[in-house]
Amino acid sequence: MTNTINFKYKFLALIIAFTFFSCKKSNNHISENQKNEYAKNYSIQDKNDQIEIYSAGEKVLLPVNFKLTKCVITHTSASAYIQALGKLHTIAGVCSPHYFYNTEINAGIVNRKIQDIGNDAGLNFEKIMAIRPDIIFTTHNHSYEKVLNQLKKQGIKVIYIEEYLELHPLGKTEYLKLFGRLYSESAKADSLYNKIKNNYITLKNKVEIQDKKASVLTGMMYGDTWYMAGGKSFIAELFKDAGADYIWKDNSDSGSIPLSFEEVFSKAKNADYWIGASNYSTKKEMLASNSNYEWFDAYKNNQIYIFNKRENKLKANDYYESGTIYADRILADIIKILHPQLIPEYQFEYIKKLE
Repeated sequence: MTNTINFKYKFLALIIAFTFFSCKKSNNHISENQKNEYAKNYSIQDKNDQIEIYSAGEKVLLPVNFKLTKCVITHTSASAYIQALGKLHTIAGVCSPHYFYNTEINAGIVNRKIQDIGNDAGLNFEKIMAIRPDIIFTTHNHSYEKVLNQLKKQGIKVIYIEEYLELHPLGKTEYLKLFGRLYSESAKADSLYNKIKNNYITLKNKVEIQDKKASVLTGMMYGDTWYMAGGKSFIAELFKDAGADYIWKDNSDSGSIPLSFEEVFSKAKNADYWIGASNYSTKKEMLASNSNYEWFDAYKNNQIYIFNKRENKLKANDYYESGTIYADRILADIIKILHPQLIPEYQFEYIKKLE
């Protein structure tokens, strides 16, 4: 039963990762003076003796000398930024621990250094109060809001981190700067961000000299609907920068496009590659979910790729953790599929071929 529920969650999570919540809007509160290069949904401003943070539409004020020493997180991606800064030991509680790929977090849960503070259905107020974290990192989830409001009244700061709304891959990477400021590790955060950014741009520039662009399809059916990534979405940007001809590139949506199977098949039946087909283990398993998949050329030609190379036995996937930060590695993975001659020694980090 647990594996079935977890599989369903990861399936939904992959759709979310590719389509980036078309129902959500960007944060309208960000100052025009923000110094972010790519991230649009958070800003940090110094105002007198306070740090003012706007993130995911919510404002938080902190003392100018604030330094984070203990936190609780409700989603896996937050842990990646914290680990990248060498601060994993500050995580005192996590929500839905079986979703975490990170082995140190899993070990911390087993030895009770990290507390299980809830799941998708809600948070445990008493456990969080016992931890008394400096900050709770979370996302907007209706099931969490009642407890979060109670915790705020007790003086616990809540920061909403919704990097998945960013439409540029490096926008997600840039949240390193936010965590760097909170941990008094801005120099380290800036250095890592610049390294990833420069790697990304170098890879993109390599691709731009290529004449041939292979056609690419993504997503899959969920029920009666195929949720295709819009032409202005995060995954569409990755495909473009990797030198792909994304079949829905001319679409103007930044979120998902609900389509019928017939609509997808009529445009993408001859696509060269199918990148991002959920987390099936085999082509046979994929076909069992929908026998019509076999009519696509990408299926016939064994050119289907999935983002689950780094996955543990509970189906927790590192694509949703470190993949949030390392946009350069994800770009390299896609380039390795489309233009392998450009990076001949590179090995897939997050992607694997579905056999």
